[in-house]
Amino acid sequence: MRILQKFSLKGKSALITGGTKGLGKEIAKSLADSGADVSIVGRDRKAGERLAKEIIEKTGQKAIFIKGDVRSRKDTKNFVKETIEKFGKIDILVTSAGINIRKNAEQVTEEEYKEIFDTNFFGTWVACIETGKHMIERRYGRIITIGSILSFVTLPGRSIYASTKAAVIQLTKTLAVEWAKYNITVNCICPGPFNTDINKEIFKNPEIKNYFLERLPIGRIGEPEEIGPLAVFLASDACPFITGSIILIDGGWTCL
Repeated sequence: MRILQKFSLKGKSALITGGTKGLGKEIAKSLADSGADVSIVGRDRKAGERLAKEIIEKTGQKAIFIKGDVRSRKDTKNFVKETIEKFGKIDILVTSAGINIRKNAEQVTEEEYKEIFDTNFFGTWVACIETGKHMIERRYGRIITIGSILSFVTLPGRSIYASTKAAVIQLTKTLAVEWAKYNITVNCICPGPFNTDINKEIFKNPEIKNYFLERLPIGRIGEPEEIGPLAVFLASDACPFITGSIILIDGGWTCL
């Protein structure tokens, strides 16, 4: 097999939670562009169906949207089941669903804590478990969790978010160890600041944007489409010896 063929996802099927917006959306588009059929999960039906249509038109791959909430195990079982029924299998899982509430620790309510934890950690865990059962039966899988630079460093107002993203790393490592014998790799992508729609609003404040730029050796904010190639690499058969790895894509932030 030629080297570039190893990066092809032709014949593969992928499930992406939180795939209707932000980095999850870009990952879904990149996986499809590399040959995978994609199942996009999210709570925004209009955005999800629009993205699925766009992917079909641009790539010719199969793409479906399934409305679901990763905080619900019932929903998770349902979108895993629907994806398998549609595509016959799930080769790739990307757990991109996540939220953040920016408040100092003493201001976070119990309800807000539960919402962040249930989305970022429980949602990742249950998606991995329910999809992992299928991958274990097939003796094949590529799982990509989404952490953050705040899995390593932190910022004011991010106590719960940073804690959940740190937990995702340990989950990733443990699943990688437990499932290696089933030919399942589990790796974590940890993004720094990207020009997603939600961040663009924040970066309209020059003071905040400069705060971030001063901490980025590369001298700029990341563009969402830059995360796609990394996800394709980890989802492909080009790197079966990489598992349990935590890969930063942060413009050098954590080097300082």
